[in-house]
Amino acid sequence: MKALIVMTLLTLLAGCGGGSGGGDVPMPDEGAMPLASDPRVIRLKGIVERTEVLLVPAVHVSYAISALGETNAETVSQHVTCSGRTCTGLGLSFELTDSIFTDLIDPDIGISISEANLQSRGDGFTTAAIQVDMEASDIGVVLPEVTIVEIPEGLGYGIWGEHGMAGLAIAEGPYSGRVNDIPFSGDLKAAIPFAFGDVSGSNPEGVGGATWTGIAEVIAIRTFRRQAGIASLTIADLTQPAVSVGIDVAGNPIGKPEWTEMPLADGHFMVGAAGDNYLEGNFHGVDHSEAYGVFDTDNFTGSFAAKQEGSE
Repeated sequence: MKALIVMTLLTLLAGCGGGSGGGDVPMPDEGAMPLASDPRVIRLKGIVERTEVLLVPAVHVSYAISALGETNAETVSQHVTCSGRTCTGLGLSFELTDSIFTDLIDPDIGISISEANLQSRGDGFTTAAIQVDMEASDIGVVLPEVTIVEIPEGLGYGIWGEHGMAGLAIAEGPYSGRVNDIPFSGDLKAAIPFAFGDVSGSNPEGVGGATWTGIAEVIAIRTFRRQAGIASLTIADLTQPAVSVGIDVAGNPIGKPEWTEMPLADGHFMVGAAGDNYLEGNFHGVDHSEAYGVFDTDNFTGSFAAKQEGSE
């Protein structure tokens, strides 16, 4: 039953992809078509088309389920393995396809964007918060043995610039249905951090140091509380590039000692493993003007986006 619930969650989150707070473009009730022509979404669609690397560290799920007179509750963290634009976990694969936005706006099954708030920031990033609704009956398209009556709410938070995107896909709320004619019901919270884009493929160069600053989307694993934070990346000496990453939430640093002076290889940096002070990211753009990545520790999981100070 546990694997079934997590598989159902992954199906939901596959439709949530993207999306941080702000709000100057509320979606009208009649649908999401105005979103398709928004220049910020068109720019994001171009990033998806150019993407070479998708990063997803883990799936985190906290759920309670009642079936056959018994109730069980558990928190599950499942490592995800990524290669190129494809990530795999729990025996399921998700590929970041060029048609993901077309599928959301004009889907073959009942996925719809009921709310999308976009905000343009002065630093060149766009942030967004979206709510994705999916008809419960459509879960059966992927899991024929399951009849879903009620499904959790799908939410997405994200940040993008010119060369990449970072964000969180979230599911939260009650669910109920039947599997092999056995009724079940429960409540779950879940989060999947992600980052993608067209990577630089080379290390930043120059003399002196450089700093990149931006935004982090963070989930506290024990409470599943989502918070926006501040991300900073620093290279002290560009002639011997090693990068230090800091993540700050509400004035509290949550970074780990291992995230200091990480070696760079072709613009890529990584340390640790999922659940164990893991952080991975890349510099993006031919001028290394942006950086995107994900992290996963025993207390927090999330993603970050940062832009080089002084760049347009």
